[in-house]
Amino acid sequence: MYNKFAKAVSIAILLFTIPSSILALDKNGLFKNLIKYSYPEVKVIEKDEENEDKNDTTTNNNKAKSNQFVNLYVGEDNIPVAKTTSSSNITLDSSIYNSKLRVTNNKPQILIYHSHSCETYSDSPKGNYHSEDKDHSVMSVGCLLTNQLSDLGWGVIHSTTFHDSPTYNNSYSRSAETIKSVMNQYNDVDITIDLHRDGLNIPNEAVKNNIHDKYTTTINGEKVAKFFFVVGARNDDVKKVQNLANGLTKYAKQKYPDLIMPVVLKPYGRFNQSICDNAILVEVGSNGTTTAEAQASAKYIAQILDGYFKEQNLKNN
Repeated sequence: MYNKFAKAVSIAILLFTIPSSILALDKNGLFKNLIKYSYPEVKVIEKDEENEDKNDTTTNNNKAKSNQFVNLYVGEDNIPVAKTTSSSNITLDSSIYNSKLRVTNNKPQILIYHSHSCETYSDSPKGNYHSEDKDHSVMSVGCLLTNQLSDLGWGVIHSTTFHDSPTYNNSYSRSAETIKSVMNQYNDVDITIDLHRDGLNIPNEAVKNNIHDKYTTTINGEKVAKFFFVVGARNDDVKKVQNLANGLTKYAKQKYPDLIMPVVLKPYGRFNQSICDNAILVEVGSNGTTTAEAQASAKYIAQILDGYFKEQNLKNN
């Protein structure tokens, strides 16, 4: 314990005594390697920003500035872990996610997954809006939506598989494999929800504020992120997919008029919406909204899904 503390102090002294000009000139990674090989319990993380999602409109204005950073933590006791994302103390890295799947009963009907699992919200400390920061990502919203739907009596499967890491290329092909695998194992699944957040170009703080205002509303005194459904026009059964999105939107407008945004039809997309009879792609908030605002929407989205599908007689008794 003393040795670890001594090493931690040594690193702190090293960081504060080396001038920033020397660090800036360390293009060959000598400083990084010095830390890496001198202190094996210190993890050095390299950040690769080359692979961006071709279908996402988010741009990274800081991309040219730096492609690497050094993230330090000393000792096993200080390794970051996923924080609690729900009132029921379920964490995204907990053992309840067996093989990256959480199943809430023996006959689940709903699968929640994320083709773009790395989509994060505006308060993600790792920045870039795309990272494996689960606590500030669409995965945390999926976890809460799973809780809410389960409380309403639905059997739900939530997948925490990263389909877009380390590359966004073919992320929908990879998520299609997840859907097929789950549906082969659980025959009662007839609703799939691909949960995203919208991505927009945010060049400055003024634009960010405008986008934040556009994508949020207030319900019962609480600031929540708006949401909307997306339809891929290249599906052979696009009419069925569009009717489902329109039906859900109409139902949502009756319950929470300010929460739902219009359906978006993507002329180039399929989005795996022909695999399941009831396939939904939902965008909850955007990269201009916070994690808390997106998570606050989960209970309302659950009420809308529950009410609509009960009206359609799709819920098992």
